[in-house]
Parts: sequence; structure tokens; C-alpha cells
Amino acid sequence: MNRHLLAATDGSPNAHNSLKYIAGIYQDVPDIDVTLISVAEPLPSFLTTGSRSFQAEKSRLTRLDDINKQRQQECAGILERGRALLERNQFPADHIHTKAVVQSRSAVQDILSEAKRGKYDALVVGRRGLGRLVSYFIGSVSYGLVQHLKNIAVWIIDDPIPSNHVLIAVDACESCLRVVDHASFALAGIKNVKVTLFNVIPKFRPFISREVSATFEDVETIIASYSEKKMENLLSGVHNIFRDAGFNPKSVEVKIKKGSAGVTQDIFAEYEKGGYGTLVTGRRGIGGWEAIFPGSVSNRLLHTHTKGAFWIVA
Repeated sequence: MNRHLLAATDGSPNAHNSLKYIAGIYQDVPDIDVTLISVAEPLPSFLTTGSRSFQAEKSRLTRLDDINKQRQQECAGILERGRALLERNQFPADHIHTKAVVQSRSAVQDILSEAKRGKYDALVVGRRGLGRLVSYFIGSVSYGLVQHLKNIAVWIIDDPIPSNHVLIAVDACESCLRVVDHASFALAGIKNVKVTLFNVIPKFRPFISREVSATFEDVETIIASYSEKKMENLLSGVHNIFRDAGFNPKSVEVKIKKGSAGVTQDIFAEYEKGGYGTLVTGRRGIGGWEAIFPGSVSNRLLHTHTKGAFWIVA
């Protein structure tokens, strides 16, 4: 089983945190490759637009060549520092690859293009700014990657937690099996890994007054029972998925929380109190009744989860 990660870096502390996370969880796992990608800041339009006079055009091209050489050197230095960090953290040198993008359009477009072209298993990014290259990372780049990437997971890293305990938030939709499949594949072979699948069944709260909603208690009981049974049926094959990936059955557990008043809060509370280092969700459909608002829970978690790693599976 060979796995290949694409890791975006600019040499900043936050980008280096994502590399430390990779080296940490895959310590002594032999079949992991990492490609480091560094994207230069797009050039200003006055340098990429032709000039009217011959002399001005000659000057522009000379200046453009000088700047591109400088940008190439900057990207090479960033990638070399990333490689050195991985090697210092015992990641095998022959499994590290690098890619510099100097003639860039935008960070999102360039990273998306490489992610799609390279057939990677996951894209790994730091939560906050990519230094001078991209200073607005969480505001536009990481969010743009999550929204536009298809058939590849995005791992967002912020302040890694030294824990191999993984929380996978799932609901009763078929897409949750893609989340489980990705997690079992990505986590296979990690020593002392422990996985908790966490499902939340919220209270049934129609858009009416609290007094009237009290009469819906019997409906809530029926729907909650149906949701629990559906979830149990859906997860019946989960242990087989992890077993086929080489997991010890005792390292995988399922938790179902009933009567929740807030799916996001319950997931986050479980993550914080459970000593987890990684949270995994699907991009769409997490959270029982809230699944009618596609991605609502995963989007909120994206902007509130600030410790450890947050995997979003498309």
C-alpha cells in the first residue's frame, strides 16, 4: 500500500507544523511519500503586460527575468527547509519530493492543479498564513481548496497534538463510508492508533414555538430510533473496513450521542475532552437533521477547530 501526500509550504512556522504532523503520525511507516509544493506570489500586471516601446519592453523583460530567478531561489530555499525539517523528524529522504511553482496564477489554482494532476491521496496545509507568499491563507486559500477539491481529502493542521487518537464524525448518509474508507487507508500501519467513530442524533426541533414543539416528543422518539437503527446498519461494515486495512478490532470504537441540541458543539466537545489529535469529517452531510444544510457542520468546524489536525474528505 503506497500513499502519497501533497504538502503546501512557504517556510512559515504554521507550514512547518503541518510537516511535523506528517512526520509524527507516520513515524516508522515505510510506504508514505510526500511532495512539498511552494507557490510564489503572482506577479503584478505591469510586469506581465507588454510595453509599447522597444526600450520599455526590453527593460520589462530584463526585470521579469531577474524577478523570476529570485522567486525560483526563494521557492527552492523554502522547499529545502521543508525537506530538512522532515528529515530531522526521521522522515526518509528518498520519500520526499519537491515542486516549485514560479509562474503562478494564484495559490488556490496552482495547488488545485497539482493536486488533481498528481493523483495524491491527501492535500496537507497549515491553517494560518503562508508567510510573504500568501498572507491570507485561512481566509481564502484553504477555504477555496476545501470548496473546490473533489475526490481528495484536505488536511488542515494547526498546532499539532502528539496523539494517535482519531475522532471520525459521521452521520447516517452513504458518503460517511467514503470518510471511513479514507481514514482507514490513511491511518493504516500507524503504531498505537485508536479510532473513535462519533455520531450525533440531534433533538427534533421543527421551526415552531417551544410550547408547541413539546407535543412532538413522540415523533422525536420515533425519528431518533429510526436514525439510530439506520446508523447502526450503515456502520455494520465499518469494522470490516478497518480490519481489512490491518487494524486491531479493539482499536476501533463507535459512540452515538442522542438528544443533542448542537451537533458542532458536541463534536468539538468530544474532540477536546477525548485527547484526540485528529478530527475527520466529510465535506457534506455531517450532522443528522443539519444534513439538510450541506456542509453546515463541517464548515463551522473548519472555522472553529484550532488544535491538532482537521481532515475534510470530499
